[in-house]
Amino acid sequence: MPRVSLLSVFIFCLNFLNAQPPTALQMEQARVQFNEGIRAGLDEDFEKADDFFSKAIEINPIYAEAFLYRGLSCIETGDYYRAIRDLTIAIELDPAFSDQAHYFRGVARYWRGEYHQALDDLSVAIHMNPDYVAFFQRGKVYMSLENYPGALQDFEIALRLNPDFFEAYLYRGVTLHHMGEVEMAATNMDAGRDYFPDHKLVAHYQELISQTGAETEKISSEPQPPGREINIADFFNRPDDAEIYRQQNESEASADVNMTSETKPLPVITEVYSPNKPEPAKETVRIEALQTGTYDFSLKGVNPAGFGVQVASYYNHENLANLAKAYNEKYRAQVFIHVSQVNGRKLFRLILGMFSERSEAESYRDDLRKADFPDSFLILFENL
Repeated sequence: MPRVSLLSVFIFCLNFLNAQPPTALQMEQARVQFNEGIRAGLDEDFEKADDFFSKAIEINPIYAEAFLYRGLSCIETGDYYRAIRDLTIAIELDPAFSDQAHYFRGVARYWRGEYHQALDDLSVAIHMNPDYVAFFQRGKVYMSLENYPGALQDFEIALRLNPDFFEAYLYRGVTLHHMGEVEMAATNMDAGRDYFPDHKLVAHYQELISQTGAETEKISSEPQPPGREINIADFFNRPDDAEIYRQQNESEASADVNMTSETKPLPVITEVYSPNKPEPAKETVRIEALQTGTYDFSLKGVNPAGFGVQVASYYNHENLANLAKAYNEKYRAQVFIHVSQVNGRKLFRLILGMFSERSEAESYRDDLRKADFPDSFLILFENL
């Protein structure tokens, strides 16, 4: 199975570093082609979108966003090798797209059967932007690796972040069945089956409980076609910029519609959409309204002392309160959110545990490094 060569990416980067930077006219011409690619993506014509993004890249070889979107088009057309290459280049060109590019590269590697590489990419994406779809996709990778406890944890966090994500109930049901939790598996499958009676996992679950032997093992160890789990057209059709792309005429083609990764959320999984779903309950205290200080996962102000372990920091606060609650359950530890101002922006630090002795905190940090947070580190609450 061919892999993306780091040498080929290095040679590409070397070529554009030695090339002349694009002129303002070339950047404008590339943007015109890029916008046409977006329009083709909105119409789900991904081969045509690929052509337009390729033209944009030919005009402006350092157009990171064009590489990102061409990678998404390649995922939809099943050209996962090219997708991985384009997404790798997007990461190298512009770190602003790193969370999205790692996420989609993880998805592409999953469908190529490169599970360990997919696990690495999705873990990076989660560390940068803990979105429920990233946990969901990583849970599927864990399932393929037959790491059912890991899969269960990720599906549970995905459901904590989005309780209406009914497809995750199906996957959690199959995972629980593999773990011998028959009754809980049936409950989860029933919850998901109400929304997706024809989903491939429903038939798979029936085969599991009927003990069909070799065929069941084959199904459980190989990824199945994704159907419309990830609809790339939805990613093109984001509410914050879709109208810009739809209404923009040729005279406006040079307008800068680049967005940072913080304003570009990961795409929704379209199978869970239901117009009759109730609106999620709103928090009494909104996390964006928090002032500088330390809070527990219920967003109540606290004054912890001693040592903790910082596992992540985010400028993007979306889903952070739910993530803190999920980590509280997953790691059986106190979870704190520390809010500070950095360069005029709010920074949210996620901290696990509170220890009076440094040795205890170091032992806990080492456990977390072996699990999901290899770059976690000690903090002293009094110094925050």
